[in-house]
Formats: sequence, structure tokens, C-alpha cells
Amino acid sequence: MMTPEEGARFRQEVRSRIALIAAERSLPKSETAKVMGRLNTRDVVVFAERHRISLDWLICGDLKGLLRTVRWRQTIAR
Repeated sequence: MMTPEEGARFRQEVRSRIALIAAERSLPKSETAKVMGRLNTRDVVVFAERHRISLDWLICGDLKGLLRTVRWRQTIAR
């Protein structure tokens, strides 16, 4: 079980990763407002699927997940 401090840090880390994706892809605030506000699991999953982001990276910060996200993005660009 997480302490309140750990929970707050976890939520901030996920929000930071969402903000990084939004900045990189020039997403409008309207695209991230719902997921950033509540940080509801369902909203995070929908956001990740819509933007082809690895949940391993988005939620856990796993760098292998970030690599998958980059590769998916490169595949789409081709």
C-alpha cells in the first residue's frame, strides 16, 4: 500500500509523462485536460490507446515501454 506521499508522487510522475507526450506531439490542452485532472485509470488507458503510448512507460516509467512508444510512432510515420 502506498503512503499518501508516495501516491502524490506517483500521480505527479504520470502527469509529467502525459505532459511530455502532449508537448512532443503538440496536443491541445483539451486532449489532455480530462486525463490530467482526474488521472482516472480508464481515462489513462483510453489516452494511451488513442495516442499509441505504452502503458508500461506511461504508468510505470519503464524505459523499454518508451522505446516501444517511439517505435510505434516511427511505424505510423512511414
